[in-house]
Amino acid sequence: MILRARNGWALVALAAALFSTGAFADPQALERARTFLATGNPKAAYAELIALEKQLTGQLEYDYLLGVAALDTGRNDEAIIAFERVLAVNANHAGAQMDLSRAYYASGSYDLAEAGFLKLRGSNPPPAAQQAINRYLEAIQARKHQTLAGWTAFGELGLGWDSNITGVPTDFGAAAQQSFNLIGITATGNAVERSAAFVQGAVGAEYSHPLGRGWNLFAGGEARGRAYHEESNFNSLQGELRFGGARNDGPNQWRATASYLHFDQEGDAPGDPKPTNDRRMGGVTFDWRHAIDTKTQVGAAIQVNRIEFPRNEIEDFDQIFLSVSWLKSFERTGIPLLYLTGFVSDDRAKNTLPDGVTSKSKNLAGIRSYLQYSLSPKLQVFNGLGLIVRRDKDSFARSTVIEDGRDVYGEASLGLSWQFRDACALRVLYAYSRNNSNIDIYDFNRHEISSTIRCDKF
Repeated sequence: MILRARNGWALVALAAALFSTGAFADPQALERARTFLATGNPKAAYAELIALEKQLTGQLEYDYLLGVAALDTGRNDEAIIAFERVLAVNANHAGAQMDLSRAYYASGSYDLAEAGFLKLRGSNPPPAAQQAINRYLEAIQARKHQTLAGWTAFGELGLGWDSNITGVPTDFGAAAQQSFNLIGITATGNAVERSAAFVQGAVGAEYSHPLGRGWNLFAGGEARGRAYHEESNFNSLQGELRFGGARNDGPNQWRATASYLHFDQEGDAPGDPKPTNDRRMGGVTFDWRHAIDTKTQVGAAIQVNRIEFPRNEIEDFDQIFLSVSWLKSFERTGIPLLYLTGFVSDDRAKNTLPDGVTSKSKNLAGIRSYLQYSLSPKLQVFNGLGLIVRRDKDSFARSTVIEDGRDVYGEASLGLSWQFRDACALRVLYAYSRNNSNIDIYDFNRHEISSTIRCDKF
């Protein structure tokens, strides 16, 4: 009997030892999962952790790591359950509170996400967390607006200086000789390099009406104007109208938009009737965006446009424009945000040059980036870069000397945005652009400095 009892206790001890070993199974596995998450590989972290689910579920550290891995791989429901287990053990676990709100946001439960973020914001979090919380709350307001009937509006007012209003080469005479074999040409009209200070402003509004099941209709427009000091011929006025429909379905957003743009600028070109820089554009856009996780979004869009120049019809063209995009937010110091977009276009001219054959049809391809870094919850620094390549389809389309026209256009900007009120921000911007063409008359450099105050109304 005693032997049997001893054997029984031995079995119990062995089982306890085995359970204990399982409960703390392979501590290296947790460390590997942490490393995978830290290096941006949540799929590997999830695979490492899910294999230990039966042994470790209920342990705070394990549940939290599993929740993060699940959230960052799009398994929102699993993440919510894991974070709720963590908070059941430690209701003050700030990481789980933050990530549970992120999981609610990713799953489309915006009211629960908003309540969680507001609670966190009231607990005086560190600056980096505060910036992330504010960004989520802004996104939630934008999403909630799409489910409620109502208006949004904005207004802008700014001033600045433009070093090359018309975008022309400094030595127009030499450029004309290289491009058209014309000697002794003096720049006049639009060909004169001009610089001037300016004031600018804009107003806009949009009305959204939900239809249910994630669908909504919208319509809106905006007007923009710029006036130059002592260069009034180049003052411009632009108006745009748009309407369409959108659908939000969890991580996916679809949007179809029809728009019309009206741009007026007299310019200083000679002739009777006088050519102007006026432009009209109508088109339709289909846009899709997909949230891979709460920090990563991809997208694609197609635009079909018709662009007409009422006083310069040789420039009229139809355009098909394709683009893809990638957006990433990094939840670390400064909450960096990176946006990349690539695009191609096919621009088919509607009219030909006097020879009846040659046109200004072209192809474009380019890439742009935007990087934002938060110095504080209300102060961000940002940078933009862009590169666009143009190639003419027809020989001698823009020159009588150069057969195949090719341009490379680059742009760079650096700015600072200060949100001095809840709905208003001051933006200071320096922008530089340069066009390098094998047709010298299209070469130019341009600098622009501006400061703009914008206020939004939701």
